[in-house]
Amino acid sequence: MNFIDYAILILYLFFTLILGAWVGRRQGNTEDYFLAGCRMKWWPVAISLFASLFSAISYIAMPGEAYNHGCNLALGGLTGVIALPVMLFVFLKFFYHMRLFTVNEYLEKRFDNSIRLLVGALFMVLRFVYLGVMFYATGLLLQNALGWSPWMSILLIGVFTTIYTYLGGMEAIIWTDVAQFVVMTGGVLVIIGFVAWQMLGGLAGVWEFAAENGRTFDLSPSSGVWSWDLMQRISFWMILLSVPFAMITPATDQTNLQRCMTCRNFKEVARAVSASTLANLPICLLFYFAGLCIFAYFKSLHPELDDPARGGDIAFVQFISSELPVGLRGFLVAGLLAAVMSSVDSVINSIAAVFIKDLYQPKLAPGRDEKHYIKASGIASLGIGLASCLVGILVWLIFTGRDIPLVEVTNISLGVLGAFSTGIFVTALLTYRTNGAGIWIGLAVCVPVTLAVTIFGYLLQPREERIGFLFLITLPIFLEIAVAYIASFFIGGNREDSRNYVIWSRWFKK
Repeated sequence: MNFIDYAILILYLFFTLILGAWVGRRQGNTEDYFLAGCRMKWWPVAISLFASLFSAISYIAMPGEAYNHGCNLALGGLTGVIALPVMLFVFLKFFYHMRLFTVNEYLEKRFDNSIRLLVGALFMVLRFVYLGVMFYATGLLLQNALGWSPWMSILLIGVFTTIYTYLGGMEAIIWTDVAQFVVMTGGVLVIIGFVAWQMLGGLAGVWEFAAENGRTFDLSPSSGVWSWDLMQRISFWMILLSVPFAMITPATDQTNLQRCMTCRNFKEVARAVSASTLANLPICLLFYFAGLCIFAYFKSLHPELDDPARGGDIAFVQFISSELPVGLRGFLVAGLLAAVMSSVDSVINSIAAVFIKDLYQPKLAPGRDEKHYIKASGIASLGIGLASCLVGILVWLIFTGRDIPLVEVTNISLGVLGAFSTGIFVTALLTYRTNGAGIWIGLAVCVPVTLAVTIFGYLLQPREERIGFLFLITLPIFLEIAVAYIASFFIGGNREDSRNYVIWSRWFKK
């Protein structure tokens, strides 16, 4: 990158900082800081919902997945669309009308305070790892695109994003996400246009070349998609098993629910969530197609530049750093930074919300005024942001050199840890019998078994002998549900009013 590219990058960073500080100037209490005063309209929330989940990981991993293996994994996006009506009008509506700061408040009503604190701790660990993986993805790109060391990239982006998150709160996060969404989608359109302009047949030519080389969709019996083999990397049956959990997980995810709670009413929530979910699949396919463009560029247009040993993640970032003209490189790197910042800011804010509302305000410093809690929220955001930089460096040390594609790093790190909480919420929402003691026993069994299978069945195995990573995500959910329910059956006992917080109680009593 030259001076023009760096100038574009610096201008973009300062624009987001100024926008965040300006929008966040209206904070008067913790509702303003964490829920944007519950005054947001649906369309910026819809964009923010998408942008916060579509991170730097996706920015690199989706094109890298298409380059390496094709587009079959994109079919997983259908689960959200299929699950949307039940997720929105059953589970999310249930939580929205409870008017929660954190979703863990529900667990205290359903079980007891110990489960609220337990899942709050799980959430903070999960989101710290999530931040670490995002910083890992960012370091991967900037190391290849700019020659920066991963340490410098992680610290620079982490510190910068933490500052504007501290200044702006949730309302600033939502509006900066809107700007960042425009930049990152514009960046991928630039890649597609740049390659299609040179490719014979344009966009159709890219698709035809990718199809000839097995990089589009392959649902034939020989693809392994229909196999029940646990070693199969992508299985239709594992995707199908995830549909029921897609009905619950978005409604119980603090980062997602917190954005929904910023809307002025549930009608706005329904519009925001529907737009975000329905737009997710076509936009993801756009990023997969960008990976096909990179594949066509190196394999067809410029085979002299191809390195057969190079993976798709690296090919994508090297294309940005060496093949794009001056100016476009800076814009594409700004798109990557937009992707990472749109996720980092929301996660920092949601971790701070859980810490303040689940631990600090009720346990460590009860009875203080709102000015104190706003100040504590800002300090918590600063501390969380800086700590996440250290987690990012740790993730880099764990995964670098292990020949694990970024999309699998994401699923293993986040899917496995997130599955513990998902199992707890499923049992809480769907079963009358499960109690707090059963939850603790289920987790005590689930965590060591899952970690052992992940470490010895995946991380320490050669690539061709690893257990399918989609299986590793579903295992802890089913294990937690089964053990917690069976343990609760034998232990017995539950508060009578806890039945009101089982989802079935809305329609009938046991």
